[in-house]
Amino acid sequence: MSRRRPEAAGLPSVNLLSESAFARLAVRRLRQRFVAGGVVMLLLVGGAWAFQHLRVEETRKLVAVEQAETTRLTGQTQVLAPVRTFVNGVAVQQRTVESAMGSEVYISDVLDGVRDATPPGAQLTTVAVTIAATAAVGGAAVAGAVSACPGPDPFNTRTVVGCVTLSGTAGSRAEVGDMVIALGASHLFVEPFISTTTTGDGEAVTFSGSVGLSEKVYSGRYAAAPADATAAAPDTAEGGS
Repeated sequence: MSRRRPEAAGLPSVNLLSESAFARLAVRRLRQRFVAGGVVMLLLVGGAWAFQHLRVEETRKLVAVEQAETTRLTGQTQVLAPVRTFVNGVAVQQRTVESAMGSEVYISDVLDGVRDATPPGAQLTTVAVTIAATAAVGGAAVAGAVSACPGPDPFNTRTVVGCVTLSGTAGSRAEVGDMVIALGASHLFVEPFISTTTTGDGEAVTFSGSVGLSEKVYSGRYAAAPADATAAAPDTAEGGS
């Protein structure tokens, strides 16, 4: 059969191609479309692969840079290792000093406090100051046993960090009592106690006693004062006026 096409400009036209030729042309156009679609698909896949490849390469470069930086920093750390060892050693020595000097006491402050509490008419002949020292075990202050400083109430003792024993003479027992009151009013001392008073010729009074030291006597220059106020190794300082 022949296929007619619309007439153009009023003239008749005749299509001489067969239906099979039109079918072949349609198949050819379809093949061309499939080929074009395949080419586009290949281009898309190739572009995506190239993009991912570039990303992987960039990531590899970043990893290489970071590995080089890690190597450089590791080398610097190894160079500075002796410095770290020195710093750690200084820190250990610092803790040792803090443990050893945490119980430092200004003996001069203690003696000044005793002198200030002494009435004008009294005179001290001997003053002995015993300070409790702390021992460090595992970085902590550990207390040992030490003889308690005598107090006026043996059943209600208070915590002390040291003991001052003293003796001297006074014009009267009232002056001795004034001294006890003055010692009790000072923040440095705890539980003043006069154990003996003896009246001699001319009504002069010879006395002896003790007074405990509070935690206020610690200097605090090297470390905080130990929580426990007793210790195993007392240090003794003596003086007189």
